[in-house]
Amino acid sequence: MGNKVVVKGGTSKDLTADELVFLKKSSKLSEKEIKDLHEAFWNEFPAGRMDKKGFVKYYQEIKDEADTTGILCDHVFAVFDQNHDDTIDFREFLLAVAAGTPGDLDSHLDYVFEMCDVSGDGHLDAEELANFLSASLTIVGKTDQRDELDPKRLAADVFRTLGISEDKKLTKDQFVNGCKNSSNLRVLFGGGN
Repeated sequence: MGNKVVVKGGTSKDLTADELVFLKKSSKLSEKEIKDLHEAFWNEFPAGRMDKKGFVKYYQEIKDEADTTGILCDHVFAVFDQNHDDTIDFREFLLAVAAGTPGDLDSHLDYVFEMCDVSGDGHLDAEELANFLSASLTIVGKTDQRDELDPKRLAADVFRTLGISEDKKLTKDQFVNGCKNSSNLRVLFGGGN
């Protein structure tokens, strides 16, 4: 298939060797998978930018079938739309696709933090965490109003477990290290026992 992709209008977009190395390392996808996604991306989005509707289409094909409401997809898109222009480029798209399946605990918890931090300020407040937990509970069908599954209460419990006041914000390091050191938080955020 090669690195060169011909798109509508006769122009070509190159996937450079440096970009390929970066994307392989960052995404843990094979060179062929990256090239196939690159070709599909540029053929579908010749302007080089994918809107949210396009992202939802691809995300649902590749990722979590349990996300029937699209809530998690909304969070993923918000995380990778770094400049908040409601579009993402190929690199952002590929990293969004790949980030959903990180291999190690640190990468997984880093991804969860990024999913929660929709403001993109590098900090997580109780409201952002509660919104993420609410979306996650909706996806897995746990939307009843039992007190132990109340997203605001769960968020407060997470902050308390990490020794952080609810009116403060968590840094990524506090979140990742705290979750690694708490079996309850690892289970809550899908990092295993």
